[in-house]
Amino acid sequence: MLKFRPQHLVIPAVAIVAMSVFALPAEAATTPACAPGKPSVMVHVVGFKQARGLLKVSLYGGDSSRWLAKKGRISKVKLPVTGRAMDVCLPVPAPGRYAVAVHHDFNVNGERDRQDGGGYSRDPKVSLFNPKPAYSRAAFNVGNGPARVGVTLLYIHGLSVGPVGG
Repeated sequence: MLKFRPQHLVIPAVAIVAMSVFALPAEAATTPACAPGKPSVMVHVVGFKQARGLLKVSLYGGDSSRWLAKKGRISKVKLPVTGRAMDVCLPVPAPGRYAVAVHHDFNVNGERDRQDGGGYSRDPKVSLFNPKPAYSRAAFNVGNGPARVGVTLLYIHGLSVGPVGG
């Protein structure tokens, strides 16, 4: 008759834990879901070159004169990067026209440098010579409930700017 010994469970338990790590979803919501019936925007950020660093998401609204100005943003959220894609919910003060700027501080040094990535709502085209798109190219409408907008991160590759692997 075989006797049960706890050490017999060690290898299967390790295998189960290892398999569950690989089964984790690639995308993880990083902020609570946007509340139904309240003006907000769910920003879906994709294209991280690595799942590390700090993600900064800034919300702009009103008129184009505030777009990307130092004191022009309505709000900013900073979160540790948790995956290759992240969802971030930002409340907005009222229905209207808004735009989002995203910065991936890859090396967490608090500055914008060549290792970092960035992007804008609605993925307007940018280049090294024209890194800031017009407000009209990034702006989107928010009604009385959550709006969804995507941002594909862009990184510097030599003398060009583009998504990872692009």
